[in-house]
Amino acid sequence: MQAASPVILALTAPISLTKGPLYSLVIASVSGLTNLFWLLPWTHRVKEQRKDISKKYTGDELEAKDAVLRKEFGKSHGLSLLFNLSNVCGMLAYGVCLSGGLLRKIPK
Repeated sequence: MQAASPVILALTAPISLTKGPLYSLVIASVSGLTNLFWLLPWTHRVKEQRKDISKKYTGDELEAKDAVLRKEFGKSHGLSLLFNLSNVCGMLAYGVCLSGGLLRKIPK
């Protein structure tokens, strides 16, 4: 939904898409696509590796092998949160542009 909704909003926009609204939707869509095709698979892969290690090892050996994967999971999850935030900010910026454009269309 993060990648598709900005495209749908652009196609059904009730205002003209000038630079501001268009850039905000592009930022939101690129953030969603990055999450979907890069960060989500990376996070799932690390999560599966952690499950496999927890089945094979116990105790200190598990802690030693899992520490590297915990750090990698933290990186992937942190980047995912950053791209989620940029998606939300892009959608919020579009909402501000949309409300301003619609207010200008209301007759006084």
